[in-house]
Amino acid sequence: MMQLDQHRGMFRELVTLGEGVEEALDYTQLISENGERDLEKTLAALAGRDLPPAATRALEALHAAGGRVVAANDPHRAIDWIATYPRLLTTLLVAAFNPKGLPADHGAANASSVASATRVPGGIAFTDAPRDGRAVVYSGIQADPILKPLAQAIAAASPADRLMARALMGDPEPDQSTAVAYASLLPSKRGPSDSLIVGALIVGGKAAQSNAQYRGAIVEATTAEILKRRPTLAREAERLVRRERRFSVDGASADPHPFDVTVEAGPVPELWDCKWGARGLDDSLLAELEDARIRAAGAGVRIAIGIVAFDSAATVAARLSIVRGPREQTRVITLDTLNRLAAC
Repeated sequence: MMQLDQHRGMFRELVTLGEGVEEALDYTQLISENGERDLEKTLAALAGRDLPPAATRALEALHAAGGRVVAANDPHRAIDWIATYPRLLTTLLVAAFNPKGLPADHGAANASSVASATRVPGGIAFTDAPRDGRAVVYSGIQADPILKPLAQAIAAASPADRLMARALMGDPEPDQSTAVAYASLLPSKRGPSDSLIVGALIVGGKAAQSNAQYRGAIVEATTAEILKRRPTLAREAERLVRRERRFSVDGASADPHPFDVTVEAGPVPELWDCKWGARGLDDSLLAELEDARIRAAGAGVRIAIGIVAFDSAATVAARLSIVRGPREQTRVITLDTLNRLAAC
């Protein structure tokens, strides 16, 4: 059991590093407690069972990845990994011993009841975001040819494969051997040339600031990719699903910043904000989304608002348990439920 004890130690190192961010301490402590509980449940369930060689290699790769996060001395990245580490460890072990126990994302659209999208209701308008410096830089990232095949691969992947890709993109120095060690346990058996692995390694290998921008861009690209698969949008998906758009009601701006992804079709247009991790869900974001909905309602128009968080459902639920912003009308999609975006 020495190998498994090392995982306990690595998790504690991640927690110690993450707790250095004082403004996120309540969230860090919550996911630390949840993660430790999940880790202990998983290790106890093994009950001294011998690990198959593939599982041993995958857990060694995970431990090394955790070590790279600690060595990078980035407490913000460590917070992200406090939630990722126990979940990926559990996923790898479930894949090794009971692959049928891995979660599936059942959110496909119902093609038998397809209706065509209609025009945006009167009084609602969408426009491109101003071409300021940020927009120019970000548009360059969005145009990177690596994003589309990676987004398509994530959109078609299982929750376990998405979690693997997330870990690789969040690894300070991911390598192919790590990806192969993870993938060899998962039912998909992805090889080194698979677009999911190739893209995730490229994104993960970028310098810290660029990595953060690319991670955000891939969540947006994946969100748009899945939304375009709705049968109702099939004929004009490229025109109706847009990125970085402003929203106005009766000519007055109804947003403080561009929305990441919009569905510009009736009867109910949609505004989506995309986040890499659950920590990005805060009171100000929830208030901004609700304010846009209220402004539209004041003009007699319904809009749908939502958040896509590329993080596990359990981590998102933990985050939402400590924020107080209004969210009764806000739809929340997680890494585990991305396919729900394709539902009509």
